[in-house]
Amino acid sequence: MSRLSFKAFCTEKYADFKSIPSNEVYKLFEENGVIQMLNRDYDILHGFGFEYIVRDIDQYVFNVLKTCLNRESEPTMPHGTIRAATLPAIVNLIMEKYNTDEDHAMKMFYHSHTGSCYSDDDSGLYGQSALYVFSLFAEEFEKESRLP
Repeated sequence: MSRLSFKAFCTEKYADFKSIPSNEVYKLFEENGVIQMLNRDYDILHGFGFEYIVRDIDQYVFNVLKTCLNRESEPTMPHGTIRAATLPAIVNLIMEKYNTDEDHAMKMFYHSHTGSCYSDDDSGLYGQSALYVFSLFAEEFEKESRLP
């Protein structure tokens, strides 16, 4: 599993575990050093099962924040697995089109309206192809870039 796939997997599985949208999880990870921790500890963590990784991340977040969101939740597998499998392709397309690194491409995506919709199970966007989701993102990004 590549680092990109691993970070996408962790983001989506933690979102499932906490029952919160993955774009909010990404922002939580970004603000509290979890993305950096996943990059740093990739060689150690990527071989573990998702239950262990999610609980490890939860403990890390708990230690950083001294509080935890909905700590009694148990991990589930709704649509996060689908998103985690598709997201690396979307991020790779963003990296290629906008000539950026994977961390910045993930940030661009999760901070976008398209990323927010992708994180929302009710939107159904998680079930669309990576190319379709990327095209929505690119259209949104290019429209926002043209704004004065």
